[in-house]
Amino acid sequence: QIGGCHSSADSAKHLASSRSRGQVRSDWCSFPLLSLLIDNRLAWVAGSFGASTLLASPSNSIESGLLSMAAATPANLESYYAAHEDETLAKPLLGEGTPINEQVSPESAELGHALDPRRSQGGHSCKAAAGRRCSTWQTTAALLTLQLGWGLWLIPCDFARLGWIPGLVTLFTLAVSTAYSGTLFTRLYSAVPEAVIFGDIGAAAAGRKGRLLVYVTIYSLDATRCIILHLAATQSLYHAIAPVLEEALPLWQCSVIVAVVVLLLGQIRYLTQLSSFFLAGTVSQMIALAIVIYDLVISARRSPAGSSSSTPLGVVGGGQSTGLVRHSPLIGDDILNGNWAPAAMAVLNMIFAFGGQFAFLELITSMRYPGKFSDAVTLCTAIMTALYGGFGAVGYWSKGSSVHGIVIFNMDPSPLAQVAAGFIFLQALAQYLVNLNVWTHNLLVLISRRATRTTDDEAWAEETHAKNTGDHSSSHWLAATAFVAAYSAVVAVAIPFFCTLVGFVTSVTYLTCAYTLPAWFAIKLLSGKLGGLEKAWLTFLIPVSITLSSIGLIASVKTYITEAYGGEGM
Repeated sequence: QIGGCHSSADSAKHLASSRSRGQVRSDWCSFPLLSLLIDNRLAWVAGSFGASTLLASPSNSIESGLLSMAAATPANLESYYAAHEDETLAKPLLGEGTPINEQVSPESAELGHALDPRRSQGGHSCKAAAGRRCSTWQTTAALLTLQLGWGLWLIPCDFARLGWIPGLVTLFTLAVSTAYSGTLFTRLYSAVPEAVIFGDIGAAAAGRKGRLLVYVTIYSLDATRCIILHLAATQSLYHAIAPVLEEALPLWQCSVIVAVVVLLLGQIRYLTQLSSFFLAGTVSQMIALAIVIYDLVISARRSPAGSSSSTPLGVVGGGQSTGLVRHSPLIGDDILNGNWAPAAMAVLNMIFAFGGQFAFLELITSMRYPGKFSDAVTLCTAIMTALYGGFGAVGYWSKGSSVHGIVIFNMDPSPLAQVAAGFIFLQALAQYLVNLNVWTHNLLVLISRRATRTTDDEAWAEETHAKNTGDHSSSHWLAATAFVAAYSAVVAVAIPFFCTLVGFVTSVTYLTCAYTLPAWFAIKLLSGKLGGLEKAWLTFLIPVSITLSSIGLIASVKTYITEAYGGEGM
């Protein structure tokens, strides 16, 4: 983050007050209704598999937590770290011996009782606030909503590029790695119990450098996720309406429609007012999943031996049948033919499907018993692995190596395919709105701090310390959401290849968040508690993840060039 507060005192004051509330950064981007427990007043979450939404707070309680990312950003922490450069978060900011989430800052009184979980806004005691923290089961549901997103629809394509053996090996390797990362994050938090966000872990491990690396990665992820979700919504809309039109709309017009819809709905700044829509997005994914599985099974069984079914809309080439199913070798043709880029992209897409580590620390801080976070990650990973493996196997068994990109768009043209595309359009739109809300708030705080640091612009002064989305000027909010929707629309049309875009974002951000930085921080913070084998593994993981990121970036660029010139990429 670039920018700062008026003074060192202001920076320390607002950091202290935000930490005294136990605020966490809200990354609700990956799936509808991931509502992190903010300010100890928001109960969990509508998730997959029937978890229900309970918003047990005033209507602005979600938004009040959106400050957390900005409040603990490099601008706010600048003064503190400068004054405590040798301590690197070795002790709590607000006193000796007390966990930072349980302390009360004197400054919080100036900002109102709502900022203090132990003061009596509604007669709630500290014990009552702790009772609203998340159980292991609630955290598991939240992890599912966080991680079980659009990566699901890419799994059959990943199997098609890799084949049965490499696909399953990659799937289970990532499952084990994800479960291990849950354990590693839990231990990192135990080493820095005053941490509220992942940047605090980075600061404790590597000072200002570690903190900045975390924030650059996280902010880049926030900005690019809007582009991914804009493209997902655009392509879903195209496939939903194209068959009923005499002439299909160009993709850029669909992108403009999505931008306008998101811009209008994005002016509803309080996410609680959109909770029903977010729940509809979650339900839409489950319905679309049932439709796609049904279609895959039926289309495989009715495909006569030696024939290939019609090429679905937007997919180049047909598939080769073998008996009742298409050509689905044990090792993918791309690997056997030395075509490494599609195989690398498939691995990146699977990493994206399991990705969620960027919000692990925030989830840990919201738990009643943080030490059990690794159990929640293990359970969530087991569920995801079973779902990904089953869905990928059905898709590859049915479509074979002919499947490309999002599997729904590989369905034979039919009313059922249109309905499925319509449902995932709702899913993409819901996720997009959450991500837009969070990123717009953070963007406005960044801009306001830069503006007030360099000038005395009173128009931005009040937004420097915005506590929630409602604190922003309506005109500033409109301008910021328009900016985000505009650049997302432009990039989505410029790079209209979903797998390629996902691969690029994964190589630049996800691998760094999930493996490179945690391994580095663990070596710094847990060196005395690591066994020789584990320390060697973490040391090995850093260059391996960096190498994979480099290979993935090259593969993404190579695939984009191929697709841009009309070739077949993913």
